[in-house]
Amino acid sequence: EEDRLVERSKEMGHVMAGLLDDLKAEHASIGDVRSIGLFGIVELVKNRETKEPLAPFNGNSPVMQKLGAYFKEKGLYTFTHWHTFFTNPPLSITEAELKEGFEIINEGLAIADEAVAG
Repeated sequence: EEDRLVERSKEMGHVMAGLLDDLKAEHASIGDVRSIGLFGIVELVKNRETKEPLAPFNGNSPVMQKLGAYFKEKGLYTFTHWHTFFTNPPLSITEAELKEGFEIINEGLAIADEAVAG
């Protein structure tokens, strides 16, 4: 309560939703984005029309492994699973820090876009 984390989550959640929408508009590999507050997920697809997942549901995808490794190399720690990755920053994140993290995501998505382009 003292740090207003619930209110902050709502405020920064609106910022994050906009950043997620921007990513979806820019990257052909993004099939969908969803978020509530500071809990978000990005779905990667081979084809936006069919929504065919970029990776199989067995968790063994070279593209997702490469994307996850890129994120970690850049200092962004997130959970990648099947054809998705989460965007769940700390509730205390600043807008500048959030935008910095999304810049890393934006750059890393070149890996997924390349896989889609083929």
